[in-house]
Amino acid sequence: MKKIILFAATLTCVAVTKAQVTTDTLKQQQLDEVVVAGVRVQKNAPYAVSNIKKSELESFSKSGRELPLLLSMTPGVLAWGENGLGTGTAAMRIRGAAGSRINITLDGIALNSPEDQTVFWANMNSYAALMRSVQIQRGIGTSTNGDGAFGGSVSLATNIPSKKPSVEVSGSYGSYNTYNAGVNFSSGLLFNHLIFDGAYHETATDGYVHGTSGRSGSYYGGLTWLGNNFRISYKNIGNFEKTGQAWNGVVTGSNDLSLMDGTYGTTTGITTDKDMYDRGLGKFNPLYEYLQTDASGAFVKDAKGNYLTARYTMRDGSLWNKTTDNFYQNHNLLSFAFHPSKHWSHNVTLHYTYGYGYYSEFKHNTKFAKFGLIFTDNSGQVVKKSDFVRLKGLTQHTYGIAYTSNYKDENWNVTGGLNLQQFRGGHFGYLTYIKNTEADAKYRAGGHNYKYYDSDAHKYDYSGFFKANYHFADYWNVFMDLQYRHVEYMTDGENDRFYKVGNTYQNQSLNISERYDFVNPKAGISYYRGGHKAYASIAYANREPERNNFTDNGSYPAPEPERMMDIELGYQYNGRNWNAGINLYYMDYNNQFVQTGAQSDIGENLTTNIKSSYRMGAEIEAGWSPFSWLTIEGNAALSRNIIKDFDEMASVYWESSFRKIHYGHSTLAFSPSAILNGMLNLHYKGFEAMWHTNFVSRQYLDNTKNLTRSLPCYSQSNLNFSYTIRPAKHIAGLKEAVLGMNLNNIFNRHYAASGWVYSSILDNNGHPNENRYTQIGFIPMAGFNIMGNITLKF
Repeated sequence: MKKIILFAATLTCVAVTKAQVTTDTLKQQQLDEVVVAGVRVQKNAPYAVSNIKKSELESFSKSGRELPLLLSMTPGVLAWGENGLGTGTAAMRIRGAAGSRINITLDGIALNSPEDQTVFWANMNSYAALMRSVQIQRGIGTSTNGDGAFGGSVSLATNIPSKKPSVEVSGSYGSYNTYNAGVNFSSGLLFNHLIFDGAYHETATDGYVHGTSGRSGSYYGGLTWLGNNFRISYKNIGNFEKTGQAWNGVVTGSNDLSLMDGTYGTTTGITTDKDMYDRGLGKFNPLYEYLQTDASGAFVKDAKGNYLTARYTMRDGSLWNKTTDNFYQNHNLLSFAFHPSKHWSHNVTLHYTYGYGYYSEFKHNTKFAKFGLIFTDNSGQVVKKSDFVRLKGLTQHTYGIAYTSNYKDENWNVTGGLNLQQFRGGHFGYLTYIKNTEADAKYRAGGHNYKYYDSDAHKYDYSGFFKANYHFADYWNVFMDLQYRHVEYMTDGENDRFYKVGNTYQNQSLNISERYDFVNPKAGISYYRGGHKAYASIAYANREPERNNFTDNGSYPAPEPERMMDIELGYQYNGRNWNAGINLYYMDYNNQFVQTGAQSDIGENLTTNIKSSYRMGAEIEAGWSPFSWLTIEGNAALSRNIIKDFDEMASVYWESSFRKIHYGHSTLAFSPSAILNGMLNLHYKGFEAMWHTNFVSRQYLDNTKNLTRSLPCYSQSNLNFSYTIRPAKHIAGLKEAVLGMNLNNIFNRHYAASGWVYSSILDNNGHPNENRYTQIGFIPMAGFNIMGNITLKF
């Protein structure tokens, strides 16, 4: 670490010595490049990269959907939204790797939650309106700030402040009472140096899935001072949400839905997402409602054969509203970008992020033991179950400094820097309601909520990097990148799991203190001549366990860091009116965390280290513009995702235990072997139309490669229109008006984009390992839906 600090200090001293003050105002683009130099690929770097332009971001921002839905049009990215529309809670995978393995940065600063190592795309639906560009790097990539990228990296870069005064107002409305409204403005250049700009956007919806209505949004305020060869900026970016949740999906084959013919374990034909829709269950949300039963316990149907539902009720007879996720986050970035000479540039950013959130959930007929309680009523009887409302929350404080220095000439492009970040947070849980009046009076005396767990955490993440690209022999480039990272993670207190000790329960005690030192090298070579580009690279990365790997690993050994070697080979050609490219990769994992079969109480799959696994595949892209007004594009991600020597922990229901079943060779869960995208863009004068069709192959829901425990393949298509009007004479200052229409899932496909599975061995009831009782939670997507929008620019 001392050597890295000395290196960064040396770069600064040399730059100051060589600084040449000029009288000309430097291009903003030069200053913007150094802001993201530590996380974005350098020109001709040997990596698989996709770039999304500002015009695409502007168009998408009117939809109200979360950003992963736009990223899913690039190779190997799978995205979905829990409410079926893509607004509210959303998630994505790159090359099959989940959110905690995807490195996300905003102007070079890590956005991933330090503990969970993921970005919760739930209140960032307007970020597309705030960005000037997005870069997706697949594989380990070049990002040097934040957590390790084991599937890919996403670099977000905020808008360049406009030197001209401007105002943009937009509004959208569509299916399920979904609306999106926003405003962006810039003061223009004040006093020849100062720009004040800002934005506010929000989305609200009833949601496709029952009980997922909500409101979320984001805001931005910025002050920028433009000097002769420097820029100072302060950016405040905030997110908020209160959205209904549906993480359980539509459950089939469970105790709730398997009794449809009165026989335990029978799913009565509900085995696919189409069956689920046809029986009227496509919107069913067990976090919000339950299926009605008659006196015999059979589920009740209406005249059309759809199952009837009813809402959960409180003690006073009122209806439970919905399970909501409530989160507020505020980012503060103070940056100084300095371009002292032709060859040198520097950037330093101080940042602080505050986050607070919780979800409130109704728990129907749940055991007191779930909350570490043993309750005896006034008659002396032990009461085992009641209805509860639990509130689980967290607080987060993340602060640090990131410094980057860059030297560039005809042959060299060298970047070095430091990233120092500290985090402290807290986790807590309360019972805010107990239906049993005696228990409520005992545990919530005086109406005070009962706290059933509380823990604190600290994390320190210090890293330094050096990367260089050397151009030689006219057409060749050699790239190398070396990062050192030191991580410390500590958490203590009480977790929300309980052990029975005698006649009482005790919280799981947390006393974790771990330190890691990682060295992450990367190297590659590329050839660029005319329209041809060929490259090869090899990279090695490490990643520390996330919080859940510690707290929820049960009887497994203590979690160890994941390690991965990534080899990439690629070729691209850009012709006069067409382009094509292919990227081949092999990602070899050591100690990858994978699902074992066990689950947490909200359906989260527990993981442990697996010694050997790999992902290998080909990513193909092509585009053709036969006419100036027509563009045809497509991409395909074809892969094999293999786990070796895997021990599944299969539930044995009646014994409340697990049976270990060994698999010598299987497929990694949630890793489709094929993801295809096709786009057709027609643009003439002010009119533009975009057709997009995607296909996702079968996804296995666990690591056993069992067809019963999988999601079928699906395909769906979207069609977007827009027409731009630029009046010859500005009316009331109006410079441009854009009318748009988004038609989503135009063929009304019924499909589930994600889900979860529980299965159990019941040998005595005709469900041995070869034919288990299986319970699947589908995350259904909405059928045909529509959104119209209008944008006015002044």
